[in-house]
Amino acid sequence: MPDRYYIDDKDRELYKKMEKEGIFSGRNNKEQFMFTLALGFKNKLKLKISTRFGFFYPKDLKPEDEALINAVVLMEKSVDALSDDKVKFQIAEEYARGGLKILVDKIASQEFGSFWKHYELELNEALSEIKVE
Repeated sequence: MPDRYYIDDKDRELYKKMEKEGIFSGRNNKEQFMFTLALGFKNKLKLKISTRFGFFYPKDLKPEDEALINAVVLMEKSVDALSDDKVKFQIAEEYARGGLKILVDKIASQEFGSFWKHYELELNEALSEIKVE
């Protein structure tokens, strides 16, 4: 089992910038990673990691975090992939990198401080599309 979840070393400054600008204010590395993972998966963008930097430990995951990662792996691969930790970590890390790129691009294209307003609108639209039976 890999000993930690990694980000690309080049992305460290981007995560710090997101924290400094208030996007990830008060959020730990695991929470930042899970947000970018979900964003990358939602937008179907995975990016390879070239130079790895340890970002957080698997012991920091809550059951709901593990459930999200497992769901992403199931959608990406198969049930068999759930037993291959190396594959699970790689999929999560690549979607997180993709999500970070999307986040950085969205922020760069909007007025300062308006990111969360736009994101809330996107979430409300997504929720209205979900059919609960």
